[in-house]
Amino acid sequence: MCSYDHWSFMDSSETSDQLTIVNRSNEHKISERLIRIVPYFDRILKESKDKIIELDFDDKALKSFLNWLESNTVSIEMDYVMHLYSMMDCFEIKGYMMVHFLSFRVKDLVQQDCINYFNDNFSLKYLPVIIPQATPVSKLITSSRLNAFICRYFLKIANTNVWLDYPVETIEYMCSLVLMIHSEYQVFDAIMKWIKAKADSRKGYIERLLKLVRWCHLEDKYLPKMKEQVQSLNCQPSKLSSFRKRDCDLTCNRTKQEYFIQICNSCIQGLRIIIYDNNFYPLIEKVVNSNKSMTIDFLHVEHVSDIFFDSGEEGVRIDWKRNEYRWLDRSQYKTYFLDIHNYIQEKDFWKDNNPGPSCEYNFKFSGVLLFEADEKYMLICNSWLLECWPANAELISKYFRTNGPNKLRATILDDNIYFLANSDFIKLNINTNEETIIGLERFKNRLHFDNLLITSRKANDDRVFLIDKFTKDVFCFNVNTHQWSSMGRIVNCKNKSVVEQKESNALSKTFTFTSGTSESTNLPFFQASTNKLPTFTSTFISLNTMRTMRMAHNENSTN
Repeated sequence: MCSYDHWSFMDSSETSDQLTIVNRSNEHKISERLIRIVPYFDRILKESKDKIIELDFDDKALKSFLNWLESNTVSIEMDYVMHLYSMMDCFEIKGYMMVHFLSFRVKDLVQQDCINYFNDNFSLKYLPVIIPQATPVSKLITSSRLNAFICRYFLKIANTNVWLDYPVETIEYMCSLVLMIHSEYQVFDAIMKWIKAKADSRKGYIERLLKLVRWCHLEDKYLPKMKEQVQSLNCQPSKLSSFRKRDCDLTCNRTKQEYFIQICNSCIQGLRIIIYDNNFYPLIEKVVNSNKSMTIDFLHVEHVSDIFFDSGEEGVRIDWKRNEYRWLDRSQYKTYFLDIHNYIQEKDFWKDNNPGPSCEYNFKFSGVLLFEADEKYMLICNSWLLECWPANAELISKYFRTNGPNKLRATILDDNIYFLANSDFIKLNINTNEETIIGLERFKNRLHFDNLLITSRKANDDRVFLIDKFTKDVFCFNVNTHQWSSMGRIVNCKNKSVVEQKESNALSKTFTFTSGTSESTNLPFFQASTNKLPTFTSTFISLNTMRTMRMAHNENSTN
């Protein structure tokens, strides 16, 4: 709870004309003279001589409001802060109020206190009380912004101890959203973690919660593991078969929200963006325009994506609905990622999760890069000595730098980081720090480190991609077979070229990219100073956003 002192209005004991406010099932006594300061109540009392006023507000918020009128102090807690903010509007407190001949913006004072309190205290532990307060038009945070946050960071939320303490209603609400996941098994696993934390009292919820797994989109390979987990709770695994037969929305596949993105530089029309599906089929091509005034609030709406590329060196925020973008200033990176960890990280998490002295020494003198894995962020030592550690707010604050040279090219796929380091291609397990040197003998004297991009999906895939930014050659590494294949070359779609397949054992599906070359007269808006592919990476885009963009794209194609 937080209290804020304002001006003292008046002592309610000065008058005996008490009236009663009945709010839902609770009664509150207050001076009529005092309550008439509020325009909403003054109007009601002018229209009626009744000494009883009936209301229907959150009672904690109303009590805080009435205490503020009587005592000059407003008390704020997270379970009613949003109701209190909205109440100031409902009570028609607009502009200035006259109290004892003092004029001041009381509405602004209290509402700013609410804003400050919410921003300073928002964290995962408060989601059970924030979710019921959030609506499409609520202040401080709308339900759409809150849902976008939950969907984007669900796997990280479910990987905290806070998740284990949520009430069943919060678990149910969150698992019903269009979560950004790679497999429905991840939802199942999150539910089972919560149930097993207090199995005796929670296993009765298993059927209720497993209905939230979208079984029609679940891969069969996970069924044996799921049956084993259900059996461990003394539940019948036959229930899983009945769940699989349920109707399912085939058009809403939560596991298909990660896309490959090509970003091309532009000097006139903005950034040219091409979005590809998992098989590199081009879905959408569009130009987004620069807007340096675009907000960079962390709690944004679902049609906004923050895309980090070039091993975390560069970042851009794209508003797909407004067709706008803003480069993320490197000086803001640390604040951005600290916000993420302060919202998601549990209090005192860092005390038991700091690296050893040797790792901290390397972090201090070499600096670190920050990468996003499926369930957490990882700090990676920015040197040829490879070490990684789960990120926390303290480590980010101490060691994360954005102004030093980047000696690494890396991407994270499942539980492994894949590095390009000098002439080696290296796999590092993020859980064990076990290092495996794969080598790049095949590409000896063909590829230059400074020209290379490396990218992948974050999970549930078996491919890592290596791209030469100058030649635009694309190579695929299969993480299961440890085999390389040449996928071809990124060519200019505007000139209707085809992809050049270089090897017979390359992927059977030929795909076409659009290059960012300035040599083509058909692409006048690309920077003439370079023929280099700016970037190619992966990012999450919500299903609703993609549907809207594809509809607009199809309409433009037919016109």
